[in-house]
Amino acid sequence: MQTLIQILFHVPVWVWALLAFLLFMGLRLSREQLMSRNRLMLLPAIWLIYGAWGVQNSFGLNPAPLLSWAAGLASSVALLRYSGWPGAARFERATGLFRVPGSWLPLALMLTIFSAKFALGMSLAFHPDYAGQTAIASGFSALFGLLSGAFLGRSLNILGSARRAAPAYA
Repeated sequence: MQTLIQILFHVPVWVWALLAFLLFMGLRLSREQLMSRNRLMLLPAIWLIYGAWGVQNSFGLNPAPLLSWAAGLASSVALLRYSGWPGAARFERATGLFRVPGSWLPLALMLTIFSAKFALGMSLAFHPDYAGQTAIASGFSALFGLLSGAFLGRSLNILGSARRAAPAYA
């Protein structure tokens, strides 16, 4: 227990600031919001960039982790597109904004990304050789792709509500 406490005290302050920010953002997403098209794409863009950077930073430009990340991303987007989540999202033509229902799932996804990245960072700090192990590199990379893809799939589904709201002309 003492070792764990020492480890946590040596974690950089910015990591705890990031966790606080993720909690704040997740709590905001738990309530219904009106969002612009650009704002809807901001969160997925951040997670995609962070995910790709994290894979490259942890495992280098090796094909296996990058392909695993891309496969996880594509699988997650396809699954989310199929699920239609969040189905209650609506485009409001009058304002040009999207009414997005609140959900705790984005917070859970962000905390899962944070926890997985933290676990990977700690593992690599104690065992740098893990970065060269294909199973570990591919597994974490696929997980990061799946989680990032969930945000992209969600946003694409919400943006799709604008097409559903478009008037049909005869």
